[in-house]
Amino acid sequence: MRDRASKVLGAIFALIAVLVAYILIHDPLGEDAMHRAAPLLRTILPGPILRANGLAPVGLQKALKSSRPSIIPPTISSSTSRPFSNTSITMADKLSFSDAVKHRRTIYQLTKKSTISDDRLKEIVDQAIKDVPSSFNSQSSRLVVLIKEKHDQYWQIVEDILKAIVPAEQWEHTAGRLNGFKNAYGTILFYEDPEPVRKLQSQYAIYADKFPDWSEHTSAMHQYELWTALEAEGLGANLQHYNPLPDQKVSEVFGVPLEWSHKAQLVFGEPAEGAREGLPAKNQEPTEKRVFFHGF
Repeated sequence: MRDRASKVLGAIFALIAVLVAYILIHDPLGEDAMHRAAPLLRTILPGPILRANGLAPVGLQKALKSSRPSIIPPTISSSTSRPFSNTSITMADKLSFSDAVKHRRTIYQLTKKSTISDDRLKEIVDQAIKDVPSSFNSQSSRLVVLIKEKHDQYWQIVEDILKAIVPAEQWEHTAGRLNGFKNAYGTILFYEDPEPVRKLQSQYAIYADKFPDWSEHTSAMHQYELWTALEAEGLGANLQHYNPLPDQKVSEVFGVPLEWSHKAQLVFGEPAEGAREGLPAKNQEPTEKRVFFHGF
């Protein structure tokens, strides 16, 4: 009776082994999946059942015989990667953070195209506002993201205001710059809300005179993070400071509170052909003049 029960139990385990093996054979991760599944199979299938009567596929048998666990991360085929509607593989798929920092440059020749979907753009901006640090966790930065016709509308506001004050002999140069910004896909407006700063000044009076400076640092970190993140996705960008001249009109059109302090505008879009390749090499001062190490 006991022998019969053992045979039935063995048959059940063998059936489980066949089902697991079938799944692994069709797993896109291939033999690596077999190696990762082997410890689990050893747990649920006692003894030599898997290797009996050739029930396990060759790859799985090899995985079971191996005593060394796999440490190789799975490689997903491109067909299983999440696609975006208007892009293929992004720069972010290829660049480390260090490479992204090196890749970031000021690019003025931009187009009204984007290398990423608008949803992906939202993800990048949301991540910045959540993860970029702020002084005393003030969370004082405010971002307004304008794309397509709203981007055009913003730069038309700037143009209308500047045209009324820029001397005629200088207008051609100014208009050329503004047209370059208009030709881009979008603009991120950076603001600092003074209310969190005032609260911290009241709460920590000893640092009251420092918080405005630290607010500037907070904004700068958001600007740099987003600039680098967008360029890592294959976009080009340049940072502008056309403020506070358009602030009143921008407040009316886009509902931006006037008490927010406007810091900068990050203009972005897909670089025009050859724009990045044509950039001159950076003129770098020796690092020995700018960085000093002690205790190394």
